[in-house]
Amino acid sequence: MKRNAIIWGLTMGLMPGLAALAGEANSSASASSNRWGPGTAAATAGYEGNGIGFAQTNTRSGSTNFAQGLSLGFDEEGLSLSTSYAVAPQFGAAAAGTLNMAIGLDGSVATSVGRTVADGDANRSVDAGGSARPGSLGRTPVAVATTGGATGPRGTVVSQTQSNTRPGVLRAPIVLASAPRTVVSPVPAPRARESVVKRVVRHGVRRAIVVR
Repeated sequence: MKRNAIIWGLTMGLMPGLAALAGEANSSASASSNRWGPGTAAATAGYEGNGIGFAQTNTRSGSTNFAQGLSLGFDEEGLSLSTSYAVAPQFGAAAAGTLNMAIGLDGSVATSVGRTVADGDANRSVDAGGSARPGSLGRTPVAVATTGGATGPRGTVVSQTQSNTRPGVLRAPIVLASAPRTVVSPVPAPRARESVVKRVVRHGVRRAIVVR
């Protein structure tokens, strides 16, 4: 079975006096398989915001179950991207992953990635998803990633997520005066923050979530 969906959204302008909302891109994908019949595959993707957005999903099931979601958007706050995939063949390990990125107009960047693998049992299922929202004009960008999976009693699920946030570089103007001369140095940007979460579980579902 194959399904393809393409969604286009376009907003031409904003009404005067109304505050603009930052756009958010999101996606998710899941797949499952066993050795006795076809499995399942599902995906979602969407963009919400006052700008130009694109979203697409693709799924197929059978001997290899595959799902993918992709969304991209750009508005007055910046760029947002979210993509997720999941694959579960009839034999071997099932895997899923996600990448989410937000870039503000002030140079701020937030990224979040995740990956999960389910192996060791005939029944395997995996899922991954996330979202991203830019944060220009002094707002902190946000990127979220989630991963999970499940297997039978002989299997193992390994999930890992990682996120990173880099604030924008705010440059103060250089002011010149006849006497005395005054120079205002640029404000240094804070150090980027990074975090990693890793989980290993047997015979069950385990999710790792990182929000920045």
